[in-house]
Amino acid sequence: MDTSTSPLKRKFALTPAEQSTWEESGYFVRFNVFSKEENDVLRHIADDIAAGKRPFPTRNIDQNALVRDGKVEASGVHAMHKIHHISCYCSEFLARVRDPRLTDPIVDLLGPDLLGLNNLYIWKAPQIGLGFPWHQDKWYFNHQYITEMTVGTWTAIDAADIDNGCLYVIPGSHKYGILEHADLEGSQQNEFKIARDAKDEDGVAVEVPPGSVVWFNNQLLHKSTDNHSLRFRRCNVAHYISANAERIPKKDGANVRPVMWVRGDTYSEKMEPVYGDVLPIPDFD
Repeated sequence: MDTSTSPLKRKFALTPAEQSTWEESGYFVRFNVFSKEENDVLRHIADDIAAGKRPFPTRNIDQNALVRDGKVEASGVHAMHKIHHISCYCSEFLARVRDPRLTDPIVDLLGPDLLGLNNLYIWKAPQIGLGFPWHQDKWYFNHQYITEMTVGTWTAIDAADIDNGCLYVIPGSHKYGILEHADLEGSQQNEFKIARDAKDEDGVAVEVPPGSVVWFNNQLLHKSTDNHSLRFRRCNVAHYISANAERIPKKDGANVRPVMWVRGDTYSEKMEPVYGDVLPIPDFD
């Protein structure tokens, strides 16, 4: 893959209008970034992982909290919520994380040297798929890295609209600073915290067709709602960080979030371990 970051060679670089929208609102959207066929590759792989047809660390797969708590019955992909760190173990997802259609604009925001911080594939099953509360992703990352900003990308695998639980954002909230986040009730609190000072009336629905991508500042307040439709709402999320960010030292035995090389020539030794390719599947799951 060509990892050149020369402005003349970055076909998908940030436009002046997008730069202005980013600075004012904290996010921007592009349509028709990925084709149905390209997204179907990811969809089939994720479904095979959920069905146990493809080896994957089970600790990285989360069920829908309603299923996990015994409140509803569902099986297969209908029982799933998300896979995290999927690009660490799957070359097709890693290729997507490194795709210049995602990373070219981020070079303008974070610089030429990029690492992949996290990659999530999310199912939101018909009628039982749960949303997540108002939060800022950087609230989580602040406990792990010293960096001014990270950037998230949210790719629609299916159409995302109000009925099936699309994203909501509070434009301009990336300027608020990091709000205090509190626990949720029930087992879902293991997955999310809530920024209780965020106000629903300030939120704007981000309804997009399949193949669209939302780029967002990880200080932007965002949420999604439950899926009340008879359709899936699936998405692929990738977070990026400057390779010059510094990892906050962890105590012995603490989990270390793996980061993947994405593009650029250098990365800070303070960010190790950094992986250049997919990891082997552990044999203890």
